[in-house]
This record gives sequence, structure tokens and C-alpha cells, in this order.
Amino acid sequence: MEMSTKPSWTQRVWRWLTAHRTAVIAVLFWLALLLIVRQYMTAYDLTFAQLTGELQTILSSNWFGPALYIGVYLLRPVILFPASLLTILGGSVFGLWPGFLIVLIAGTVSAVIPYGIGRWFSSEATEPANTSALQRFVHLLRRNPFQAVLTMRLIYLPYDAVSLVAGSLRIPFGSFILATGLGNLAGTLSFVGIGAALEGDLAAGQASLNPGILLFSGLILVLSLGLSRLLNRRQAAAPTLPQKENA
Repeated sequence: MEMSTKPSWTQRVWRWLTAHRTAVIAVLFWLALLLIVRQYMTAYDLTFAQLTGELQTILSSNWFGPALYIGVYLLRPVILFPASLLTILGGSVFGLWPGFLIVLIAGTVSAVIPYGIGRWFSSEATEPANTSALQRFVHLLRRNPFQAVLTMRLIYLPYDAVSLVAGSLRIPFGSFILATGLGNLAGTLSFVGIGAALEGDLAAGQASLNPGILLFSGLILVLSLGLSRLLNRRQAAAPTLPQKENA
């Protein structure tokens, strides 16, 4: 009778790290970033408010500021940074209209990374697990990928999860990126508006709100959430086509 050997603690740790590699990479990234920031602040005797002011100046006063911002946004799926905070930051740094265009480009292009990951690690026979609201869109993704991706963006389903599923199903890239860009319009405009409504020197605590821009962004947000709720109800009420049984 063969005796089964339990895996050693090093094997168990390695398996855990492998299963949670995305979270581990994100944690290591943030630890390294915090260490670098702390060393920089100590070397130049800066407070956090002064450091924030320098960062805003770098992004807004240099020609490479938008490119640097887009580069950070592209890392968002890896470092697990909330897209909403980055979007608000874009509005605060670049203003309403330049910020809207820059953030729209950054957010749309950042969806390519999880889409590519899903496409790379899947086969054409891949069927996503039946464990979330994404499942009811699978048949629509196969029949009409543009409509499905656009609807999922408008009802604010998890951003990177939608991209992963779209990539794993190998839907056409053109339909995916166009629907993502159109679906990002309302949400991007509303959150960029929130950031643009913050005027003054935030680092020095001399900030004020622009009521006109804030009202505009709030109106766009309410309208987009209303549209999201309507589309979500219609999609939930729509019948799901039965899967074909294997012979």
C-alpha cells in the first residue's frame, strides 16, 4: 500500500504564490513604489503635500505628462489601482476637455491588456465559467460582439473581467475596442468632470469646487447610471438561448 506524502511547506507556499500571482505582483509593486517614494521624500526633505504638488506639476507642465499618465493607466490592470481614482486625477491635472480625451484614450487602450491575456491563454473552445452576470452575455458576445461589449460597458460590469471574457472568446479586436471606446464615453466624462471641478492648489489645501463643472459631471453620471439600470433590466429580462447539447 503506497503512502501519500504531504507537500512540504515550501511547495504549499509556491502553489499559493502561483495561484495568487497577480495579487502578489501588485503587492510587490506597491511596496517597491512606497520605498522609492519614501527615499525620495527623505532625500529632498519633502512633505507628502509638496510631493503631490510636484507630481501634478510634472504631469501638467511637461510635454511628456500625458504620455506618462497613459503609461501609468496601462499598468492599472497589473497594479490593481482603481480606474475611477486615476480618471478623477486626470481631470484634476489636465482639465475637463483635454483630460477627457487623454483619459478616454488611456482607459480604452488599457482594456487591451486583459483582452490580450484572455486571448493568449485561451483556445477557441474555451467556455467561461457559469459563475457571474457575465455568463448571460456569452451567447450575445458570440452572436453580436459589438452590442454585447457596448452593453457591458454601459452597465458598468467589472471592467477587466469583461475584457478577459471577450479575449477568451476571441471576439474580433476591432469590435471590442470600438465598443469599449464608445461605452467609456459617459463614465469617463462624468469622472473627469469631478476631477476638473477641483480647482486651486490641492497640495497647499487651497482647493475650491467649480459648481458648474460639478453639476455637469453629476448630471452625466446620473444619466449614465439611469441608462445602465435600464439596460441591465432589459438584459436580465431577455431570454437566454439554450446551449447546444453535444451529440
